[in-house]
Amino acid sequence: MWPTIGWVVLAVFAQTVLAPYLQYRGTVPSLVTIAIVLYGLRVGARRAAIVGIIAGAIEDALGGTGGAWTIATTLIALGAGTVARGFFSDVFPILGALIALTVLVRDAIFWFVMSLQGYPPGLGTAHFHTAVVQAVITGVIAILYLVARSRFITDRTDVERYP
Repeated sequence: MWPTIGWVVLAVFAQTVLAPYLQYRGTVPSLVTIAIVLYGLRVGARRAAIVGIIAGAIEDALGGTGGAWTIATTLIALGAGTVARGFFSDVFPILGALIALTVLVRDAIFWFVMSLQGYPPGLGTAHFHTAVVQAVITGVIAILYLVARSRFITDRTDVERYP
């Protein structure tokens, strides 16, 4: 579990520091979503939710959003872990599409929580086009990551050996 938390902290750091260099039309990929979904699909809902809480809390601390990312990230971690029971796919485009859809759901949850905190409800709708672009970029980066990982990393982790 601790190495996974380290990777999530690294993903948050990369999303904060490095991902702005990958921005397209004002959007950056959600590297945290990639890490949380792939981890949730491997280990199940309970362990994914713990990591989701930690990742969301770090994002909230960096962004000052009052818990919205914590709730959204935890819910997508629970969703990915729950889907893991009946989901089996090694096809990278399917995983990329799942991650892209998860980005849209995560952003929708985020804006819903923000509207409960007093932000104008139409703000999420106004940023929907940005969320779609972010979902596409994140899905493509997830596919590129999975392809690179399958080609260049042959040492399997404990999580991959023992689900």
